[in-house]
Amino acid sequence: MTVRIKEVAKLAKVSVATVSRVLNNSGYVSTKTKERVLKAIEELNYQPTKIARLLARKKSNFKVALVAGEWVRKAMVSKLDEFYVVIFKAIDDFAKDHKMKIQIMAPEDEISLNKIDGFLLVGGEINHKIVNKFKNTGKPMVLVDQYIAGLRIDSVISDGFDGALYATNYLISKGLRKIIMIHGSLTHFSFRDRFNGYKTAMEQNGFLPRSYEFNEREDNMSMIIDMILNTHGKPDAIFGANDTAALRAMEELKKRGFKIPEDVSIVGFDDILSASISTPKLTTLKIFKYELGSIAVRRLFNLMMGEETHPVKISLFTEFIKRESTI
Repeated sequence: MTVRIKEVAKLAKVSVATVSRVLNNSGYVSTKTKERVLKAIEELNYQPTKIARLLARKKSNFKVALVAGEWVRKAMVSKLDEFYVVIFKAIDDFAKDHKMKIQIMAPEDEISLNKIDGFLLVGGEINHKIVNKFKNTGKPMVLVDQYIAGLRIDSVISDGFDGALYATNYLISKGLRKIIMIHGSLTHFSFRDRFNGYKTAMEQNGFLPRSYEFNEREDNMSMIIDMILNTHGKPDAIFGANDTAALRAMEELKKRGFKIPEDVSIVGFDDILSASISTPKLTTLKIFKYELGSIAVRRLFNLMMGEETHPVKISLFTEFIKRESTI
């Protein structure tokens, strides 16, 4: 016997319109009400008709809030960081093609969340507190370039562990032993993931991992290079957890008279435009940034359409790009 939407509404003790909103992920429905509706759907084994599903797919003009900390927001609009510029372009391109409206906002902004259909939470400044704030709306959300263990929120990231493991093993295969990593704050999942890949490769080969934290905003690279030289002497290689760190390390080493890569090999991570035009050109791990943004916004679109709603963690492999900064 075919179950009708009215029967679902009756069992869940809600209106037919509320059931429709839950099915289409449109409009506000409280978490408790949504749970009752989903339970009723499961108990009755309700299957929306093909016509209903087609009508749902015609919905357009989703309103999406792109939530990011101060650094990422500035990077996306003022090109301070080439990484997030590309991610935002991918999101914006998809949004235009699918008649979605993107609104950039800070985590602390007070806006009418009821008018937002879904959230993209971008970058390492996104934390548990921010995620919970938007999770409580009951709306779909996707983390972009961030993953928080235990929350089981949809996340799209690059595979930093695998990339760093590969790059470190490459340097070791060239006979380099004293390989030092320079990374950003390890509270950021991406930097921690890359550090763990580097550390694993070093330990598996019987070498001691050594690392320093680079503060990109304050730019403490000159001090870091002096500390490395004073503590360890000339390193065989520097592995920057992003291209910005690698390029700054290269600048500081060249100021001190070191030749790259004859004296010190340098590897970065991200493959921003500057990596391919530096002198020498930077060996790096290419993150497919456009794909990262595109997959994330497509995933959110599917969630807003009520499709494949079980949370997933999507990890994109990197590609090792050999250029002039390594032997």
